[in-house]
Amino acid sequence: MPEIPEVGVRSIQLPEVRTWLAEPPSVPSAPPVTLELGTPIIDMPAFDPLDFEPEVQAPRVVPPKSKEPEPPAAPIIRLPKVEPSKPVEQEVEEPVNPIVQKVIEAVPTLPQAVNVSLSSAIAVTTALATPFLLKLIKPTIKKIATKIQKALGKAPKAKAPYQRRQEQRVLRK
Repeated sequence: MPEIPEVGVRSIQLPEVRTWLAEPPSVPSAPPVTLELGTPIIDMPAFDPLDFEPEVQAPRVVPPKSKEPEPPAAPIIRLPKVEPSKPVEQEVEEPVNPIVQKVIEAVPTLPQAVNVSLSSAIAVTTALATPFLLKLIKPTIKKIATKIQKALGKAPKAKAPYQRRQEQRVLRK
């Protein structure tokens, strides 16, 4: 039987543990802002503070009372006497129900109704006609674009197989 080889153990190496990374950050060592360090030194040659003397009071100045001017006398105007005329008889209208009156005021005038109806009819017609117009215009624009490319000497783009089939079907009819 062969001999069992000797098993060797390598040297053990422990990585360095960085304790400063594991601990929470500490408060900075700078002094706090609220710390009283003394009075500030101001060396400003142009600094001349105001001198407040609370004992000295300014004399009060009373404005003189002014007399209001009298309004000018208005001339007396005499109007001629007019005899009251006899009241003219008016037709008495029946009181209209307020709801009916509001409905009548809400009905648009004829020009307003015609204007709105024509603009809505044009909008609906345009919305319905757009797909048909696009089907008519798109092929002609493509044909014009290919003719312009041929005239300029550029090779036209290769058509897809379904487009070639459609052209063949159109030619058969």
